[in-house]
Amino acid sequence: MHKLFHGGRTHTPGHINKPLPEPLVDPDEGKNPIGELVIVPIQGRDLPNRERFGKQDPFILFKLGNVSKRSSTDINIKMYQSDAKDATSLYVTCLDEDHQKNDLIGDCVVNLQKVLDYGEHDG
Repeated sequence: MHKLFHGGRTHTPGHINKPLPEPLVDPDEGKNPIGELVIVPIQGRDLPNRERFGKQDPFILFKLGNVSKRSSTDINIKMYQSDAKDATSLYVTCLDEDHQKNDLIGDCVVNLQKVLDYGEHDG
């Protein structure tokens, strides 16, 4: 009798009525990036207050293609070929962190064509 090992459990062929799922693998794992976008958040000021009581806890969410990063200090986003088709717009969302639901402070879309054309852009 053959035994299959998957997810730390042993299965015998008689107990499997469907194929085992493929393991989750990052499609870009092991590939070299085609570039890296470095975002340096400098400062936020005069943000609309979304708190009724207390102080806001704002953070920034950056989305480029299918890659999302949350602000802390400098943000490094590695770009792979699969991301390149959607890499002309950077979506920036400022949120106030709350225990139940994060509140939207503001958002925008940054056109990255100058970065793609010249290799860098300060703006």
